Amino acid sequence: MNSGSRTVRSFLRLYRSLDRRKVREETGLLPLEGIRLVREAYLCGACLEAVVLSDSFSPQETPFLAELPPKVPLWRIEEDIFLRTAKTETPQGILAAARRPSYTLADVFTSEPALVLVVDRVQDPGNLGTMLRSAAAAGAGGAVLLPGTADAGNPKAGRAAMGAIFRLPVVEASLPELLPELRRRNVQLVAAAANAKDSCHSFDWRRPSAIAIGNEGAGLSAEVLAAANRQVAIPLAAGVESLNAAVAMSVIFFEAARQRSC
Repeated sequence: MNSGSRTVRSFLRLYRSLDRRKVREETGLLPLEGIRLVREAYLCGACLEAVVLSDSFSPQETPFLAELPPKVPLWRIEEDIFLRTAKTETPQGILAAARRPSYTLADVFTSEPALVLVVDRVQDPGNLGTMLRSAAAAGAGGAVLLPGTADAGNPKAGRAAMGAIFRLPVVEASLPELLPELRRRNVQLVAAAANAKDSCHSFDWRRPSAIAIGNEGAGLSAEVLAAANRQVAIPLAAGVESLNAAVAMSVIFFEAARQRSC
C-alpha cells in the first residue's frame, strides 16, 4: 500500500481495523500507541506507515519525529477523534502503524551460544508480549511460536513487549519444522515442566538451548515433552503449585543469562 496516497481519514479507518489478526496479516502492519512504542519502532529502523498526533500532544516530547523520512505522513487530529481511534485506556496522544519485521526460522539462532524461546499454545497476548520482552532482555536470539499460540502482533502483546518485536526475531513454525533445525545446529530442546526432577538453577545453560514454555493452564503438549532433550523445573516453596507462564519463562531465561555471564 502506498501511504503517500492515503488520507488521514482512510488511515484512521485502517488503524481501527488492525485489532483484527486477519487485517494485520493481510496488510503486514502493526498498531502502535504511546511515545515509547513509536520511538522504539523508529529507532529499530521499522518502516512507519504514518504517525498521528492529538491536538493536545506536544512534539517536544518526541524530537525523533522531526527526523522522520518525508514519505511518512505526520498528521495532527482533533482530540475527540484521537480518543475514539486509540485502543488504550489512557492514550498518550500519539499512535502509528509500522511494518511488521519478517524473519525466517534461521534468524532466531543469532545469539552465541544459541538461546531461543519456544512458545507452545500460550494464549494470553499479554503473557506472550511479556515473554518476548524478557527474552530480548536476557539476550535471546529469537522466539519460535508454535501453532495455537497468540499472535505477537496483537496490540495487547505489542504493549506488553514494549517494542521487543522490533528487536527480537519472532517466527511462527510447527514442531516438525523446528526439530530438524535444532538437530542441525546441535541445539538442545529444554522443556519447562513443573514435575521435572532437574532444577533450572543447577542445569547447565551454557550449551546452545531452545527453552519451551507451555500453555498457562495445560503446560506443554505431549509432543513437545516427548521431543525435549531435557526437562527442568523452578523450585517453589511448599504449597505453591506453579507460576504465571511469563514469570516462569523470565526466571529460567535470566538464570541462563546469569550462567553465561560468569
